[in-house]
Amino acid sequence: MRRSILVILFSTAVLSAPADGQSLARAELLAEQGLTADAQRELINLIVGAGDPTAKAKALNMLATIDIDQNNIRAALDSWKRLIRDYPVSSEAKLAQQRLPLLANIVGKVVDETVTEAGARVQLRNGDFWTHDRDKIFHLDSSWIDSLDASIYWYDRVSAEFSGTSAARVAFENKMRALIGWKEPGQYGSSYGLEKSGTYLPMLESTFRQYEKAFPDAGAAQAFRYQVAQAYWKYKNWAKTREWLNEIIAKDGDAKSFYSDLAERRLKKVEY
Repeated sequence: MRRSILVILFSTAVLSAPADGQSLARAELLAEQGLTADAQRELINLIVGAGDPTAKAKALNMLATIDIDQNNIRAALDSWKRLIRDYPVSSEAKLAQQRLPLLANIVGKVVDETVTEAGARVQLRNGDFWTHDRDKIFHLDSSWIDSLDASIYWYDRVSAEFSGTSAARVAFENKMRALIGWKEPGQYGSSYGLEKSGTYLPMLESTFRQYEKAFPDAGAAQAFRYQVAQAYWKYKNWAKTREWLNEIIAKDGDAKSFYSDLAERRLKKVEY
């Protein structure tokens, strides 16, 4: 009788355990809500448990992605290496093979290797004692390199390679921010984008149109429309300024928003 009860309890526990797909969905939702540690714990439990290899491969890939978001490059490398080693035929492993060189050479960062052999670790630590003040970060001389052009290259790669994803949306938004421009601090700091020249206006407008087409429901669209209008206003193109301000108002229709109200107020005084 006792054995039968134990069997029933064990069977119930197995049946009540969350499916691998549910664990992945739970981890993704936890990560989206900023509960990163809980998401990592969910993924690790799935990886080390007795589950579907396909789900384990997805979990390792997701774990590496979270590690990158946290700038834990060493952990991300380890997760992708484990993914390639344990699930070499998975689609995630094939992607990891492509991403490893990019991650290992991440800008300005030297990734420490994890050394597990005790004797070697002791001797490495002895050597590190004498060079403890050395800088582990590579300093990159970017003088005479167009920072805006370099940033656009990488944003365009992301929007093309990850078309339709949140990564592509962020790439479009970051590219537009870069085109809006910035000025380096100091008396002799360089200016970039529209902070330097109005010649970037057509590129900003065309980038927004691509963004709008790819992500018609993007929450930041109205904010960027106003940035485009403001950029034209800065360079005294009154016709284009009105065109973009009226578009903001039309997009909102009867639903008044902060940006439609702002556009209406700016329309009252465009020329200066």
